[in-house]
Amino acid sequence: MRRGSIIGPVILILIGGLFLLNNVMPQWPTLQFVADWWPMLLVAWGLIRFVEILVWNTQGKPLPSSGISGGEWFLAILITLAGSALFVGHKYQDKFSRVRVSSRGLDLFGESFDFPITGGFKAGKTPRIQIENGRGNTRVVGADVEDIKVTGRNQVRAFNYNDADNVNRSAPFEIVQQGDLLVIRTNQDRITGPARLTSDLEVTVPRGASVLGRGRYGDFDISGISGNVDIDSDNAGVRLSSIGGNVRVDLRRSDLIRAAGVKGNVEVKGGGNDLELEGVEGTVAVNGNYHGDLSFRKLSKSLRFESDRTDLRVERLAGLLQFNRGNFSAEDFGGGFHLRSGSRDVRLSAYDGPVEVEVEKGDIELRPGRVPVGATTLRSESGEVHVVLPDNAQFEVNAELRKGEIENDFGSTLKHEEEDKGAKLTGAVGRGATIKINLERGSISLRKSSAAPPPTPNAPQAPAAPKAANLPVTQQ
Repeated sequence: MRRGSIIGPVILILIGGLFLLNNVMPQWPTLQFVADWWPMLLVAWGLIRFVEILVWNTQGKPLPSSGISGGEWFLAILITLAGSALFVGHKYQDKFSRVRVSSRGLDLFGESFDFPITGGFKAGKTPRIQIENGRGNTRVVGADVEDIKVTGRNQVRAFNYNDADNVNRSAPFEIVQQGDLLVIRTNQDRITGPARLTSDLEVTVPRGASVLGRGRYGDFDISGISGNVDIDSDNAGVRLSSIGGNVRVDLRRSDLIRAAGVKGNVEVKGGGNDLELEGVEGTVAVNGNYHGDLSFRKLSKSLRFESDRTDLRVERLAGLLQFNRGNFSAEDFGGGFHLRSGSRDVRLSAYDGPVEVEVEKGDIELRPGRVPVGATTLRSESGEVHVVLPDNAQFEVNAELRKGEIENDFGSTLKHEEEDKGAKLTGAVGRGATIKINLERGSISLRKSSAAPPPTPNAPQAPAAPKAANLPVTQQ
């Protein structure tokens, strides 16, 4: 690498920054990010070298004959091979039985050995149960019993059975009572050395139990209990059904959080990919960044969702609300609706009550379908705004478009003014709530439902309900 080039220091800074990020924020998917975006390193490298050559030429310095030296070509090939291997290994790691790649290192254990887990405890009808399982899946099922029954397996990767057996013995499964709390513990933190143990548990508890789940990596599947559920984990998928109490989920990262049939309140914190909530009778509060598909259905009380880019409040939801990075749709809701978001298309239908929507960029389409029409405020920098109202709707309108055109189906009752490259629409049809629209550029249309075409089905589809986690369990 020629003297004076900044490529080497930049690469070292990037690599060091990724290691630092992995240490400071272990929940952030560092490995997945590198596997997906490593080609950008080569793009940035080429751009930096191109700028360097232009600067050297301007300053009259000698230029390299080939642009990139032989050592740099070797490093580029090495980065390409390593990045490609990382991408393939991360994408298809489930197909490799003996090799496992993670941001904490490379596990190369020769063989997998299984050891059964069994245990029980007299618990009563309404116990508080804490499950501490650092790595592995946990399934909890409520039943008409007064005992706790635990079955499952420890899975250890080792070169031979004796080494695996020693690891298994160093982390004995136990059920202990601490005051009014029953603790189910796998004791994986007692393991020393490079060995890794995974514990898959299936726990039968009294139906009146409350469950606290604690872990680092592994899914939680809980159903059929009338108490509260509290889950805290670094990385987990969570599936909950038929829960009689409140639900609290705090995850640093998750592929899926799904809760159906919850009689109490639901609180979700952290971040991850997909989120599905259905049939919740209490309030719902979600705080975190989710990058997949989000779906909410039949929420009896208010929904609050907050992330870095989205602020959502809905007072009640009898129908379906779903969104992802590019689209947002909601139908059959009422009592009040507020959405502030980044660039996203918004579709709202079959609702009543006031509505406020503010997006940076994107199309907005409203079809309340009910009278009286509630107060409406719409703001966007650019896009198309379509408001389709019942023919007998009464309202006042104040629409302003700085660049674009306005269409109006309600005739001369409303005053249409053209200003420079934009337009205004003001006036009233009967006596009703005010519809305010503020758009920088694009188009605005105020249509009657009898004359408007049916909505375009471009909203994100609700994902199918996932199957219960497949936890391998050994019975004795």
